[in-house]
Amino acid sequence: MANAAPLRTIHVGVGRRGRWPLEVLTADPRFQPAALVDVAPDLLAEARAVTGLPESASFGQLDEALATAAADAVIICTPTMYHAPLARLAIQAGAHVLVEKGMTTNWQDAVDLVDRAERAGVRLCVSQNYRYRPEIVTLHAALASGEYGAPHLIDLVHHRFRPTPRTLDYHNAMVWDMSVHHLDNLVYCFGPVAEVTARSFSTPWSQYSHDAGISGIIQFAAGPVATYAMSHIASFNDYRFVVQSAAGVLAWDGSDWQWQATPTADFGRADPPRPVPHAPAPARSEQGVIDGFYEFIANGLEPGISGRNNLEILRACEMLCRANQEQRTVRRDEVRA
Repeated sequence: MANAAPLRTIHVGVGRRGRWPLEVLTADPRFQPAALVDVAPDLLAEARAVTGLPESASFGQLDEALATAAADAVIICTPTMYHAPLARLAIQAGAHVLVEKGMTTNWQDAVDLVDRAERAGVRLCVSQNYRYRPEIVTLHAALASGEYGAPHLIDLVHHRFRPTPRTLDYHNAMVWDMSVHHLDNLVYCFGPVAEVTARSFSTPWSQYSHDAGISGIIQFAAGPVATYAMSHIASFNDYRFVVQSAAGVLAWDGSDWQWQATPTADFGRADPPRPVPHAPAPARSEQGVIDGFYEFIANGLEPGISGRNNLEILRACEMLCRANQEQRTVRRDEVRA
């Protein structure tokens, strides 16, 4: 589509996480912001300053914008609980959709959105930007190279100091809004999840009305096992990601991946760790999302962040939720589209 007209976009939710699409797409000649939607007049004014759009391009509701502005795609960056109804409106209008993670707050809505988009012939993508981060791009490339052995044991722990619930105070919010990032990275690097055992937790001082943490054991179809935990109720941010194979261990040290070869003897002296070569990654992880979305629309190249592919991630989210709720191990084949 060389020299094709830019894709005209409606931006729904223009504050907080809604700012990045405005900044990225305004600077990208492949796109042209056409309308802004938000319930807050001050946020609409700030968005107009970024995009240069007139006040007449501002709307309080998506249906008003769809009826007024000519647009090819809708970018949805509202709180997660509003993703499904807004995406349905956009799909019904025949617009392509890029929705912030998580795609929905439940499995049934996710399946429904993917089905609607496919029947309408529009492209649906989810802004899973973590998979485009330099550390994840590098880990994926390192594992694909075969140089570091076949992974068999993974530890992924992310505890966050996020004491105020804001829009995350709904049942299983920690899964549909945060674990979805981690599960996207895990599935991207290790393949589909086969089964999950999980338990949620909280703290006495938590301001969340629901549990704000979850932990579990994740078995991948290819064989590796991951111990996983995340929470929004830590006293200090803590992030650990370790991948072990028979040959050694890949460990994220906060700035780079380090490779430590397995010692040749029990309690033997190990070789010094060495850094893992960086793989090329977008300067901004969200740019990877936009590139994938554009190529899907323009050339039919389905990215890993397509709605259909994202169902594998939300299937794992659903498995986490069911395993915790039902206090048992949940298998992949129990969660069907």
